[in-house]
Amino acid sequence: MLRIYSRSTVLLKRQASIRPIACHAFRCNSTLNNDNSHKIYALPFKLPEDKIQQIVSITSYVNEHAFLSIFKIIKSLFTGKMPQVKESVRDMQVRKAYIPFWYYDMAISADITPSSKNPDEPPETMIKTMGSKRQALGIGLNCYWPGHTWDPVSYLSFGPSLDNNLSALVPFTSELYEDKGNVEVLPFTVNPFKDLAERAPNALENLKVNLTMHKNGVMTVNNAKVIFNAVYPVYWPVYVAQFTSNGQQQQQGEEIQKTIVVGAHSLDPPVYQWDPKVTGVKQWINNGPWIKLDASENEWQMGLGTQPPLHELEQRFLEQVVGRFQVNEIDWEDERIQAYPNYQKQNKAYLTQLFKVWAERSMLARIEGLDENQKTLGVNKSNSSNSVTSVPRIQVKTVKEIREDIESRVIDDLNKLEELEPVWYKNYREKQESK
Repeated sequence: MLRIYSRSTVLLKRQASIRPIACHAFRCNSTLNNDNSHKIYALPFKLPEDKIQQIVSITSYVNEHAFLSIFKIIKSLFTGKMPQVKESVRDMQVRKAYIPFWYYDMAISADITPSSKNPDEPPETMIKTMGSKRQALGIGLNCYWPGHTWDPVSYLSFGPSLDNNLSALVPFTSELYEDKGNVEVLPFTVNPFKDLAERAPNALENLKVNLTMHKNGVMTVNNAKVIFNAVYPVYWPVYVAQFTSNGQQQQQGEEIQKTIVVGAHSLDPPVYQWDPKVTGVKQWINNGPWIKLDASENEWQMGLGTQPPLHELEQRFLEQVVGRFQVNEIDWEDERIQAYPNYQKQNKAYLTQLFKVWAERSMLARIEGLDENQKTLGVNKSNSSNSVTSVPRIQVKTVKEIREDIESRVIDDLNKLEELEPVWYKNYREKQESK
């Protein structure tokens, strides 16, 4: 069934004419550098262009008739067919394109220093509850970054909508777009190493993370450093439709122009609508996440009824990193630019094990100085950033149980980390260290 990513009750309040999107924003990259093409993968066009009129009409109807559209969508669940609507759109222009983006896997280390909002709290009490100053690790797997600067589409994160289709990735060759009905191809113009590796650490400097497990507890982040970074260039097939609505607003004498992006990689496509009244990532209704972050500080993942502390790191990333897209030359010979199907599994396996080792080290630092019989939060043996298990990742254990559990497996975990280190990364590190 068609997935329409929109909040109808919100959209009814967000109507405005779109900013014109210049035709020269698309620059056809009709030839690929043979030396680089083996690193670039894509999803082929699967959605027929003759379906776009119906999809656009359904999207417009849902936005205009929030209540009635519910019944049509429910009916389509039983029939397995797209909802049928009477309202249509006019003056529609459709552009068929391949949009470049980067998936990336990253690990960032940083110093974290505990403090208290209560100036009268004794330092020894603070250390007992939050641990001493130490290092923490943050990792992001299959995160998203645009490969272009075409505004406003550069603010649209559609990576998560492709997660279930990544097995269908194929090498990006001219056969995917030549003789396919005027497919426009945006070239890769954004260098993720310039935008991310150099900017993300600066964005985290002096960030104060409020801890939900400690009433007055605060962790200050300093000296962040990217210690692992691998990026994967991917092309996403889309239809970009601009049209005028024939719905309620037009009947009231308003000309409502709209823009939507339809994923063309699936017969069950995601649909995103642009809201010109908003800036940044919020201008695309139900925009996808930009970063999938996990931290070796397990307490940062627990909100206890509120947003977990990890959310503060994600917000800082959205506010100070996302949106500052720069056009830079891309060094396609860089070992960190890789073909997704060939490298992503080994990279994620290594980062998952690296995360486990850091989480264990962080736990040992946190419980240092505590009474052996005191109970606190411990980590299961299955702990990893992307493991799926029915057993909770965090359990209440005595300090002695936690320490013995970690010490019993730390050697094996370090050996496994060494075994999982990708050959390319080991060689890259050695080159950097020799400079």
